[in-house]
Amino acid sequence: MQNFFKRVDAADHRQQIQQLADHLKEHPPPRAAPPPLARSVGRPKLKRDAEEALASAAAADALELPDSKRGKYTRWFDSPYINDILSAYVRSGHSSRRTVAELQKAAPDQRYARLSHSTIASWYEKDGRTLKKQHQIEIADGRATVMGHGRLPALMLAEGAEQRIVDTLLQMRQAGVPLNSRIIRWVMVAVLQDKHPDTLAKLELSQPFISRFVRSNPQLQFRWRARTTAASKLPLDWEEQGIVMAQRIAAHMHFHQV
Repeated sequence: MQNFFKRVDAADHRQQIQQLADHLKEHPPPRAAPPPLARSVGRPKLKRDAEEALASAAAADALELPDSKRGKYTRWFDSPYINDILSAYVRSGHSSRRTVAELQKAAPDQRYARLSHSTIASWYEKDGRTLKKQHQIEIADGRATVMGHGRLPALMLAEGAEQRIVDTLLQMRQAGVPLNSRIIRWVMVAVLQDKHPDTLAKLELSQPFISRFVRSNPQLQFRWRARTTAASKLPLDWEEQGIVMAQRIAAHMHFHQV
């Protein structure tokens, strides 16, 4: 083996290393190609140029879908106009034809263009004055016209009751009384029980009904805060308030000879 390889010392070894370094400096080896990127999960996106994208967008805009064979259907109890329709029906003397004509004439747009007198008539019983049970439940539970604005038709039939409720709530709030749905419900019960017991018998006064009443009334427009127990706590002078309340009741009993 010694005959085939020349014996080198340390100086020759350093010289060979220097020559190899100079050669690599003058002729660097080519860089290795980077490994391919891992493909993402799913189908790869189709790359399109700007002209092709604009052309496809224009074609989509020009696409005309065929009309449904069954036509379009508007569920009026989910629309914000149901209160106006019901109140117009009462004003027109429970005539569905006059109601449609009045609404379409007074509307600033085509909101009632698809409303027909047969649709309104289908909401009521044979007497033409009583809403069917399913629609009464929708009104009472607040499922109808959740985002609607306007007066509630159930209170519109009780003349003067809505204004008395509003005045009482405003006076209580001005006096600093915390109001919640339970207190508002008892105010409504007291007002309706005094003058309109028939209307009270038809209402459930549920939480959605009361919430919608205080939100939609233009004089109130209350906003619910986060639920707390502040309105359920007894005030510091609760005993004094109880005595004053008892004196007030006794005065009313003596005045009205109850």
